[in-house]
Amino acid sequence: MIDFSIRNPLIVNLLLVIILMAGLVSWYAMPQEMFPVVEQDKVSIKTIFEGASPEEVERQITLPIEQELDGLADIDVISSTSNESLSNILIELKSGSDVDNFMRKVRTALDQVDDLPSEAEEPELARLETRFPVISVSLYGEISRGELYLLAEQIKDELIQIPGTASVGVAGDREWEIWVVVDPQVLAARGVSLNLISKALRNNLRDLPGGTLKSSGGDIRLRGMGVPPDPQQMAAIVLRHNEMGGQLRLGDLAQVQLRHEEAQTLGRFNGKASVNLTLNKTSQASTIEVARLVRAYVAERQQSLPVGVKLGLFSDLSVYVKNRLETVKSSGIVGLALVLLALYLMLNFRVAFITALGIPVSFLVAVIALYMLGYSINMVSLFAFLIALGLIVDDAIIVSENVYRHLESGESPTYAATQGTREVYWPVVASTSTTIAAFMPMFAIGGTMGAFISVIPVVVTSSLMGSLLEAFGVLPSHAKEFLRRTKTRRKGRIDWSALNRRYTRLLRKCLDYRYPVAMLSVGVLAITVTFAATRVPFLLFGHVDVGQFFINIEAPSTYSIDEASRLADKLEVTLMQTIGDDELETLLTNVGVTFIDFHRVRMGSRYIQLIVDLKKQKPQGFIERWISPVVSLKFTREGSRERSSAEVIDAVRQALQQIPGIQRMSILRAQGGPAGADLEVGVLGESVAQISRSAESIRSFVQRLPGISDARQDMDPGKLEYRYELNERGRRLGLTQTQLADAVRTGFLGLKLSYVSWQDKRIPVRLIYDDELRHDAGALSRLPITLDDGRTVYLGDVADIQEARGFNTINRRNLSRLATVTAEVDAKITTPNQVIEQIKSEFSTLPEGQR
Repeated sequence: MIDFSIRNPLIVNLLLVIILMAGLVSWYAMPQEMFPVVEQDKVSIKTIFEGASPEEVERQITLPIEQELDGLADIDVISSTSNESLSNILIELKSGSDVDNFMRKVRTALDQVDDLPSEAEEPELARLETRFPVISVSLYGEISRGELYLLAEQIKDELIQIPGTASVGVAGDREWEIWVVVDPQVLAARGVSLNLISKALRNNLRDLPGGTLKSSGGDIRLRGMGVPPDPQQMAAIVLRHNEMGGQLRLGDLAQVQLRHEEAQTLGRFNGKASVNLTLNKTSQASTIEVARLVRAYVAERQQSLPVGVKLGLFSDLSVYVKNRLETVKSSGIVGLALVLLALYLMLNFRVAFITALGIPVSFLVAVIALYMLGYSINMVSLFAFLIALGLIVDDAIIVSENVYRHLESGESPTYAATQGTREVYWPVVASTSTTIAAFMPMFAIGGTMGAFISVIPVVVTSSLMGSLLEAFGVLPSHAKEFLRRTKTRRKGRIDWSALNRRYTRLLRKCLDYRYPVAMLSVGVLAITVTFAATRVPFLLFGHVDVGQFFINIEAPSTYSIDEASRLADKLEVTLMQTIGDDELETLLTNVGVTFIDFHRVRMGSRYIQLIVDLKKQKPQGFIERWISPVVSLKFTREGSRERSSAEVIDAVRQALQQIPGIQRMSILRAQGGPAGADLEVGVLGESVAQISRSAESIRSFVQRLPGISDARQDMDPGKLEYRYELNERGRRLGLTQTQLADAVRTGFLGLKLSYVSWQDKRIPVRLIYDDELRHDAGALSRLPITLDDGRTVYLGDVADIQEARGFNTINRRNLSRLATVTAEVDAKITTPNQVIEQIKSEFSTLPEGQR
């Protein structure tokens, strides 16, 4: 390679140009995103059972599915969460499993589960992907929520047209439904049952095929047309006739309304009602470009919005990608400049130039490798480039220094380039190989984490290989062409003679006493490792001041969505007063849902989550004020926020704790890794009550430890329940528990009778009681039930009704129930590992059946 490089400078330069062009093309061809898209070895099964309590969801949905899955090969961990109306089962596979084959087995197993409730929707099976949204748009303002939803549908349709957009998720909106609202007292007076109404609606709303008419003019398709989904025409549906020819129509005893479904979640942006839209990009699109197009769309669309309505932006992930790109670019430029300066001072400008050429060549070789292997430009790959930046120039420095030494000896450029490169060939190869070997074990990391960080060894290895290619394939040719023979020894621009003399004396003494020096080195290494292992706190993902944090609020379990919304109003006012306009960028509020991480969510009217984005902090300290602007090539001091995120969080916590109605609060800071609590401890067992007590004991213990805040456990009592059971009188009348449940479910939750097409949408027709009755706590016992013979009885007479409480959420792990304790840890005082050791010591033994 060395001889070829020296003899064929034209080919070498052509190769260099090809690398430069291919590298630049690859750079702009690769998608740019926040984090790499990883197909995880995880499978989720989601099942909606509308209106069911967590206990019902666990008993009727989660358990049957788990039992059917038990025994399938390749399962490492199976965990589940049973919330109100939702079962979510997450299966983690063993490393190296065939996910597609496993999903086929799961589909077969789900088909064999034949005892799921008929009211539940079909289980939804999906493989998890770590996809990150690009940017979110909030539509908010001083208009009714109904008008907001209609406008949000238009905005969504327009956003999906932006190039590079794969999908637009909408949070805080409600779907359209047709409600047939009845009063059970009116039904009882007219002798009409819910079954009669539901049967009439099903029979009249459906379009039915009638086959084909074979005529002489050709085949004619026959279709029976149902009643159009129009409230007036539906109200004219005949329920029954009497002997005199009279008709009882649906509109005589029911109201047919086109309305939005009842709110399960509500969105707010900067204190105003909002609908929030999140854009996900296609796999090949650039995060930066998609975000730029969205910002341009928002600026243009804002001009045509109604008065008082605005579009806001939040969670713009392109900012982080651009900042990291700027960091890599500025670090590369500064590194290149420092290499040029150092070599210029030590050697001369020509040597500095051909040596510094190794930085872009090595980087572009790595870029080509990433493109060919299907990677993207993201935060992880850019971090890998920063690691490689300090490694790639070493090879070229060693080679160029040795070549220059030969030139100083009076040798010809050709001989100096050849001999100087050969002399250091094996030492440089060995040195680079050891560096590569240090990163090779990262290829052996399996699972999701291994796939997530696999780009790091790829970048470092390919950069170092590119560095070797440049040092032995390109640099010798350039050394021969550009360096000149000199008959004088280098004088240098700095006198190093005094330092050389001292270093030579020290080196000779170390060689004279090499064994003691070696033992001393080993001893220092052992002491350092011991100190690091025992004294230096360990945090897998430390807190960084990215200017974002999450406030999770739990209201009393009796709170409705409207009461929680009013509490959210108070929280927002207090928070905005505490932070101020000079520090607060945006405030997003979710009522009815709390997102724990990418795959876990808590749903219920008691949950509130506030997502706070702060403005950029002013530079702090000498490094940020004077050094960072120079190194980053940004000579302006950005930021208006005086306080750090931690200081803001402390102030917010103290202010919000004074607000009545908060049962529990936790504040999570954005971290260097996946979102979640600093500390998480689980208790496994079979009895929900027992593991709940153990979890509460652990929570109380943890809360008392120094450095701990926001300790909580997830086995809290749930909503108040009215449980009704058929009594003896009901049995004598021929009623069944199913009939009672159907009557209550139909009236209070609403029975979806069918789906109809309305304005290119498929919307449900729901039979339901009127709002006044459904919001009356005492109405249940007075609920009339029409028997088959037309007689009317009341639920309180045929059923025993009792009050009870369940749980908000029931978690399971590997077929056992799980209670989880979480807390935030102040790293200045303690670490999660230290807290875990204290917990193990305090709770060395748990009650029988728990672990």
